[in-house]
Amino acid sequence: MDIAIYILAILLGIAGFFGSVLPILPGPTLSWFAWMLLLIPKEGRVTWTSVAVWGGLLLIVTLLDNFGSTWMTNKLGGSKWGTRGCFIGMLIGLFFFAPWGLILGPFLGAFIGELIGNATTGRAFKVACISFVAFLLTTGIKLIYCAVMLFYMVKAFIGIL
Repeated sequence: MDIAIYILAILLGIAGFFGSVLPILPGPTLSWFAWMLLLIPKEGRVTWTSVAVWGGLLLIVTLLDNFGSTWMTNKLGGSKWGTRGCFIGMLIGLFFFAPWGLILGPFLGAFIGELIGNATTGRAFKVACISFVAFLLTTGIKLIYCAVMLFYMVKAFIGIL
């Protein structure tokens, strides 16, 4: 029974890893639920403290994922128009044009927002590039979170064999 739970957790962890780049799956959340599954086996390799720590990291990763592009656009030179455009573009891309909308939405939103705010085309493009780099960074953070969790799940599984 314990081996089946570990295998299910690892499969969820793998789905979580791929979910970090596929907008259909909530990657870090799946990985965290996989970690919670490992509370069930009797040998107690996973503790409630580790679940809480990973849950706190999940909250941070999720906030960065959802608001990282907007925040970085604002902090690295975007005007309020570019920041708002990045956020609106992210929402529109997420709900209407996934998966490409998740990549292009913040970029185009920041670009159009800066143009509406009377920025030059060059400045608008710079701000849009910042939002794209922010997207890449937040995706990388999700991948790292899920990969580390998957590593520890596999390590725990090997420990019971």
